[in-house]
Amino acid sequence: MRKFATLCAAFGLVLSLPAAALAQEAPKENWNLTLGIGIRATPKFLGSKDYAARPYPVFGLGRGLASRWWSAQDDAIGPGLIEGRNWRIGASGALLWPRLQSSDAALRGLGDVRFGFEAGAFGEYYVMPWLRARADIRRGFLAHDAFVADLKLDAFHTFGDKLTFGFGPRLSLVGSDFNRRYFGVSAAQSVASGLAAFRPGGGLQSAGALAQVTYAWTPRFRTTGYAEYKRLLGDAAASPLVRQRGSADQFTFGLSSSYSFDLGF
Repeated sequence: MRKFATLCAAFGLVLSLPAAALAQEAPKENWNLTLGIGIRATPKFLGSKDYAARPYPVFGLGRGLASRWWSAQDDAIGPGLIEGRNWRIGASGALLWPRLQSSDAALRGLGDVRFGFEAGAFGEYYVMPWLRARADIRRGFLAHDAFVADLKLDAFHTFGDKLTFGFGPRLSLVGSDFNRRYFGVSAAQSVASGLAAFRPGGGLQSAGALAQVTYAWTPRFRTTGYAEYKRLLGDAAASPLVRQRGSADQFTFGLSSSYSFDLGF
């Protein structure tokens, strides 16, 4: 009996060694701030058939450099705040740059849409280690007063330890005030622009897909290229602005570089 107890104690000690070693090899990771800049070719305005090159910022905040959370270039700005083994919840925000009628002849007579922003939350669930489902829900301020929702499903894979490829479909839903600001034509705007009056509602606004590739030159410095396609649907596609002066097919191509800084805590 004493020999059996000694054997069990020894067996328990052996089992505990890997866990103790793992605990020693996995110290708490510091927060890292990722900053960068990119340039992308995107429609001049939502629904435009013409394109312009514009710079855009890259921002990220998370623990460690080798994050288990995958991110896409079209993800809204915002850090994860609460997380589990295969899910996380965080803040979601977006800036809405002003749409000026003086910037494009297609917008003449439609007035300006002022600068605004959207604020809300996102949720991610990893169905598999390589498959991410994400939903962003935000409310607009200043530019519009509607709720918007972006739904995404992304498959991704890292080849070696430097090259990562991701691809997935997208759906966007918006409230009526969003569509009215960006696709509507009031009676006064109809007279000034020559477009038929149009009062859109909300609902499914677009469907599409995104593909991106990232190359990690070092653990902290990386370059990402991506391409995105969206097809405007519903009242957005039915807008006289889109049908007569724009296009329901919306493409975006982008290239960016970023660097991650250890914040020391």
